[in-house]
Amino acid sequence: MQARRILAYFAIYILWGGSFLGIREVVSVTPPFSAAAIRFFLAGLILLTYAQLRGLGSITRRQWLGAALLGLIMFACEYACLFWAEQRISSGIASVISATIPVWIFAGEVFLLRTQRITAKSLAGIALGFLGVVILTWQSTRAGQVGSAFAMVIALVGSFCWSGGTLLSRRLVLPASRVTSAGWQMATGGFLLFLLASVTREGHRLPAAFAHWSPRVIVAMAYLILAASLLAFTAYVWLLGHEPMGRVASYAYVNPVVALALGAWLGNEHLTLLQVLGSVLVLAGVFATLTGKTSLPPVPITSTN
Repeated sequence: MQARRILAYFAIYILWGGSFLGIREVVSVTPPFSAAAIRFFLAGLILLTYAQLRGLGSITRRQWLGAALLGLIMFACEYACLFWAEQRISSGIASVISATIPVWIFAGEVFLLRTQRITAKSLAGIALGFLGVVILTWQSTRAGQVGSAFAMVIALVGSFCWSGGTLLSRRLVLPASRVTSAGWQMATGGFLLFLLASVTREGHRLPAAFAHWSPRVIVAMAYLILAASLLAFTAYVWLLGHEPMGRVASYAYVNPVVALALGAWLGNEHLTLLQVLGSVLVLAGVFATLTGKTSLPPVPITSTN
């Protein structure tokens, strides 16, 4: 059991952390919406096939609609933004912006769902995360890289979509099997991304893109499908059933460290001092938010009869 736990944490820390560089490699030659569509449609089909073989594929119409809605918000919208943004920003910066997701989820829990109590530590975390993102975008604007600053804002919009989908998922009827649920979400999200690619006329660019798929790009796409979307997700689901949520959520501030290191080592990416400062503030904000959360007691149910 201990070995399995270590391997599971390795998966969500390292495999998810490396996915940002994988995305960067793929979108360097492939239209972003098409690249995201290929990743999630194939990953979704693999998960659904596995679920069917294990007898977990049963699903009602209402459950499918719930999974499809999350596929739209959390996969089509979020990853359309992230893949598009990584054409213009480094994988390390993209990972730092994505690391703010727990901060926005917590803000939604406090102000929308009212299931968490805001504390001085968690409030400081929200402030630090926001300040870090402001510094990152301001650095690009000051350097005259307006396109990069806009891409950071788009990546942040994607983070809002994932956070909103996470909050919404608590109110939706979803398949009992998490594998089946994730499979439909990924497959639906991938299908919608294919539609987006068609609307934006990416199709005519695909033959030329595939012609430039080097072994490195092929490995990156295979990594995104098999390692980041399947292995890491399976490990994440297993950890949710065996570990405290706060400990599992620690991937949010480990992934950027891994992504920044891999980007510098394999992707020839470099950060300025201001970008380092912004990244540190974001990670500090995520840590403070995750460790400063305080749940509100459940509201007692009273009869009106």
